[in-house]
Amino acid sequence: MDREGRKGADLGPGARLRRVEGIAWREIDGEAVLVNVRRDEVMHLNAVAAFLWSCLDGEKTLGEVAREITGEFEVDAETAEEDAVCFAGELLERGAVEIVALE
Repeated sequence: MDREGRKGADLGPGARLRRVEGIAWREIDGEAVLVNVRRDEVMHLNAVAAFLWSCLDGEKTLGEVAREITGEFEVDAETAEEDAVCFAGELLERGAVEIVALE
């Protein structure tokens, strides 16, 4: 199964993703800048997106990450989960993360 070819629509709260090698990133004042050298692309992440990015280790599900987001930021659980899945889909489409498992 081609993991990089999957679309974000396949993702749900049970998905586990990890950051791919080759993405340089730096946290600055709670936000983050990602540089995808393969695609010559720079992404600027706000504080919530940077937090989510730092949690994508292949171990936690997106649902677990969303619960952590609700503990760190003022956002309800439903919104956090929807936004986590949506943003993870964008990262997947941009080649910044890969799927470890879909549940």
